[in-house]
Amino acid sequence: MRHRTALLSTVLAVAAATLALPGPASAVEPGFAVAVTEAPATFTAGEQARTVTVVASSELNRCQKVRWSLILQVDGPDLDEIEVARVEDGRDFPVRVENGGADTARITDVRLDPGQLCRGRTVTARYQIAFDDDAAAGEVVFQAQAFNARQTLLQESTASSRIAGREDEAEPTLSPSPEPSPSESSAEPEESADDQPAPQPEESDDDLASVPAAGSSGTPSLLGPGLIVGGVLVFVGVGLLLRLRMRNRDAEPGPAPTGFYPAA
Repeated sequence: MRHRTALLSTVLAVAAATLALPGPASAVEPGFAVAVTEAPATFTAGEQARTVTVVASSELNRCQKVRWSLILQVDGPDLDEIEVARVEDGRDFPVRVENGGADTARITDVRLDPGQLCRGRTVTARYQIAFDDDAAAGEVVFQAQAFNARQTLLQESTASSRIAGREDEAEPTLSPSPEPSPSESSAEPEESADDQPAPQPEESDDDLASVPAAGSSGTPSLLGPGLIVGGVLVFVGVGLLLRLRMRNRDAEPGPAPTGFYPAA
């Protein structure tokens, strides 16, 4: 398990246990400025620590020492799910932790920052912050405060970041559709191609135009009856010609009488 500093369970350097923590400040000293210059837009639960950087500057001609205090206010995760380490020159810097309620904690330097706050010279505080694997999604607000050696508030600055839980980062996966059981397959026989109704041809405007309207009919054709009547007339005519010819044959006279008769 990697080394970490839990907010409510571990405190770096308890040598200054009697050190009074800065109380709520109602005013700031003129001529000083504090800014949160580095803070991630989103922390992801279970991932490595991210850096929060605070810088103090001064317009005064005199130099002085600074003590840093960082107030954390969370909405979502519990305080004991936050891991905080104050870092100075790549090493852990001793801090004290004060619980300000169910969702607020103050982290204050045990000793003064090694730097000098002067005109044209800044003092920087860096914090490594991470959230446990099971931390809930939500938001965290950082309120950074710079105090002098007499614990007078010089200036403060505020920033906020989003907290993303593990479930927020996971991409949704599509669950495969369940396959039908053998009983369901036997209960529902497949529909064969013969059982399916034949597709009906669509009627176009041309097809509808070629169909005569109800109650209307076309002109009847005379070719068939004319052929029949013509055939009957031909048959009757042939028969009449044959009869006339037979009758003429029956009516033919014998040899024509001459003008002479044999003598009796």
